[in-house]
Amino acid sequence: MAGNDLMALGCYDALTERGLSCPGDMSVVGFNDMPFADKFNPPLTTVRIPHYEMGRRAAGLLLERLAGEDGSAPSDDIVLPVELVQRASTAPAPSRRARRAGS
Repeated sequence: MAGNDLMALGCYDALTERGLSCPGDMSVVGFNDMPFADKFNPPLTTVRIPHYEMGRRAAGLLLERLAGEDGSAPSDDIVLPVELVQRASTAPAPSRRARRAGS
């Protein structure tokens, strides 16, 4: 699991440099579902985050503070939903039997 989709793309390069494949040898998952993540080779499995809603909520909180409606930091956590977007960069782990036979 990479911190973002660009780092996941770097994982692809690192695997290739070591003669490994994605997802054959290792699954890779990104985070943020950047544009064109579905065009990587293989298409990247990633966690889609609600960019627009995050910005909208942050701007709303900032405007409230600037207007003096709430002089303190918000006491409640704001949790927004995320979505796992499954693509071709992940595969099921090999069975225990297959792992033992390969070692």
